Amino acid sequence: KVTNQVQNTTPKNAINKTIVIDAGHGGDDVGAVGPNKEYEKVINLEVAKYLDNILKQRGYKVYLTRSTDKFIKVMDRTILANEKNADLFISVHTNAVPKEKANEVDGIETFFLSPARSERAKRVAELENKTDIREMSNSSKDVFLESLNRPRITASHKFAIDVQAGILQSTRSKYKDIKDSGVREGPFWVLVGAQMPSILVELGYISHPTESKRLYDKDYQQLLANGIANGVDSYFSKNP
Repeated sequence: KVTNQVQNTTPKNAINKTIVIDAGHGGDDVGAVGPNKEYEKVINLEVAKYLDNILKQRGYKVYLTRSTDKFIKVMDRTILANEKNADLFISVHTNAVPKEKANEVDGIETFFLSPARSERAKRVAELENKTDIREMSNSSKDVFLESLNRPRITASHKFAIDVQAGILQSTRSKYKDIKDSGVREGPFWVLVGAQMPSILVELGYISHPTESKRLYDKDYQQLLANGIANGVDSYFSKNP
């Protein structure tokens, strides 16, 4: 099993830390759709379940916002994290671009919540924010995002760096061509309510011919989950 191949690096101080894993989309909200009617919601849930398993084996307390194919409002996802007094919140997603660009765009990226700087971050955020019903004008959104807790943004940024590195190391152990699309900041509403460091992982592009096949492969899903878990370990070892 893949999960046993990577050494367990869990620091002592991480035992009993609480992690909430959010599998993006679900139910009627299928998320992005791949070439052969592959649904993002399915990949997100599979990876979230593997991650749940691995983290529990390592001594963490773990909760899933959904463990079945159901829709949960975006704002309700962080409510669970706050109720459980979670130490970290991880939202798992899969990316996509329009058909005409599908062959060119692939790679893994990790986002943390912040007023978006780049057009690319805004585009990804718009895609993931679609199902949220929070009606705010753009100017009030900007004001709200600017008021976010700076220390939490800094902690989320560090967490994102560790998870991105963990995923790349894990997936590249089998696939040398995995593209690092970096750590980015963006205005993701699913992260807005979280009172703890929180990130949104884009596992890859379901629109890309090669990457979408991998994303549906069980072994690859386990590599992704293992990488995220190693990132969690790494974060706690540096930030007790």
